[in-house]
Amino acid sequence: AESGSMMLLRPEDSIYHQNNIGSDIIMALDDVVSSVADDKTRFEIATYRTLRWLDRCFAAHRRPHDQNLFPIVQGGLDVSRGGLRDVCLAGFRERDDKAPGYAIGG
Repeated sequence: AESGSMMLLRPEDSIYHQNNIGSDIIMALDDVVSSVADDKTRFEIATYRTLRWLDRCFAAHRRPHDQNLFPIVQGGLDVSRGGLRDVCLAGFRERDDKAPGYAIGG
């Protein structure tokens, strides 16, 4: 892509390129919202999109025995019990058989 031009990066593309790079730890593509955003709906969308994308990342991952794929916790600054970060983490726990650990994101 040309400098400054729009580019579509799908979860499958992200994992494909990370598999080719060959790093020991690779990260799932996540939907990041600025922590200073004041839009609860946008944070909810990002949290659930991150979980959907995680499944796509796991499906696209071709080197699970060589590379550890880590999901990144989203949910903004909502650290309340049952809040968005808890929702995201609960979704990750349902996939524990595929994830060696978690990264902490926004």
